[in-house]
Amino acid sequence: MAKQIGYSEEDLKALRDFETSDRFEPAVKAALRLAEKMSTDAHRVSDADIAELKRYYSEPEIVEIGCVIGLANYFNRFTTAFRVDISGTDERYDDYRAELLDE
Repeated sequence: MAKQIGYSEEDLKALRDFETSDRFEPAVKAALRLAEKMSTDAHRVSDADIAELKRYYSEPEIVEIGCVIGLANYFNRFTTAFRVDISGTDERYDDYRAELLDE
């Protein structure tokens, strides 16, 4: 999906170190920080994180970003639990997952 809206393979690889990457604008980094925290432990989202988001986004935009993150997490957990193949490849689910973990 990211490629469909204009992100390159290099951009996707840079996500692992987005905090130190110069590929992402500060607004995008703030949204990525929220995504990382919501995805790993939503209790870690702080008032400072929300204040940072407010520097770049309106409140409705922040709610929308949070909704997209939440839905992505839901779909990821659902498809993983039920081994639903959304890779777009002919590879078996477990082979594709192993390839992602090796990267």
